[in-house]
Amino acid sequence: MQENLIEIKNVSKIFETKNTFLAPKQEAVHALKNVSLEIKRGEIVGLVGESGSGKSTLGNCILKLLDVNEGEILYDSKNIKDFTKTETKAFREKTGLIFQNPYSSLNPKMKIKEILTEPLIVHNVQNKKRRIVMLNNIVKLTGLNADDLERYPHEFSGGQRQRIAIARALILKPEFVVADEPISALDVSIQAQIINLLINLKERFNLTYLFISHDLNVVKYLCTKIAIMYRGEIVETGTTEEIFNNPKHKYTKLLLNSIPEIV
Repeated sequence: MQENLIEIKNVSKIFETKNTFLAPKQEAVHALKNVSLEIKRGEIVGLVGESGSGKSTLGNCILKLLDVNEGEILYDSKNIKDFTKTETKAFREKTGLIFQNPYSSLNPKMKIKEILTEPLIVHNVQNKKRRIVMLNNIVKLTGLNADDLERYPHEFSGGQRQRIAIARALILKPEFVVADEPISALDVSIQAQIINLLINLKERFNLTYLFISHDLNVVKYLCTKIAIMYRGEIVETGTTEEIFNNPKHKYTKLLLNSIPEIV
């Protein structure tokens, strides 16, 4: 039986809006409400819901990019909130994030070589020869060319940029990756290539994914388990087969009924 890599227990996240001239009243936005979820090592878990449902917020909380207000998130049975600076840095090395938009997630002033090398420098990979080997390996694995390293992001298509973003997320060989809508900004013709790349890299590195998406067809193809999110809550969780063949919650049924049929 697979062990849990991540355990999310009754997590809530509240954002306080700032007082402004146009909006003088301060309000609390409950982005996450009592969320619980388990992610086993080696799983691809799909997190599905409409825009604004809290999917990205949950992903950022898991990666310790946002602090939670209530509840706890365990990584390898340890509460990430209690990590020391040294443990947090080690945690950053074990985890990765693939952003939604490949056009805005890459620094336009940096060459691809600099973008991919930056995580190695931050995490103290000081040996230049080792950095070159790691750089060349990830370039090859993500379908890029050595010549691409001397170019800038604006010289690439959306699909190529997302390959670069994936290479950056995986260059340190993490064990867990949050893929936040990684194909939604891409042409349909390119989406299948990126999905297959993610599958190949999962097998290569024995990765665990949290795959955030609103596209149920993609999630059905890619994921082994699905969590349905609605207004900051996870309203249903199950295997992909269970969710598609026997949905329980009315929102899950609504999502499934909204999938376009190919005539």
